[in-house]
Amino acid sequence: MGADFKEKTKKSFSKCWDNAALGANTPDLFSKVSDHAPDRFEAEVLGNAQLEVGDSVALRFEGHKLIGRRGISPVLVIASPSPALIRSVAQGCNIARADIVASDPISGVFEVTIS
Repeated sequence: MGADFKEKTKKSFSKCWDNAALGANTPDLFSKVSDHAPDRFEAEVLGNAQLEVGDSVALRFEGHKLIGRRGISPVLVIASPSPALIRSVAQGCNIARADIVASDPISGVFEVTIS
């Protein structure tokens, strides 16, 4: 059982690469690429305005902040807009539409996309 057992079991294991994982992660014609998702920005409610996911507001610069208005009433603020967001709104004649896509009811912070 000594020497011949070692010889029989020695060749039963072979190392190889996981080619399926390599093929799944290699981009080709049929690979699925995720679409570009729009950037989301945090906005805070002003006063006791009632906003819900799906609402849209008009954004304008007032000082260094972006203020979202529903009609003439200010309802939300983006206090520290990124430089890319500032350029984007400036290209649209300093006005943009913000769509509310998510909310955190505890903190009162909304996530908005700009279009």
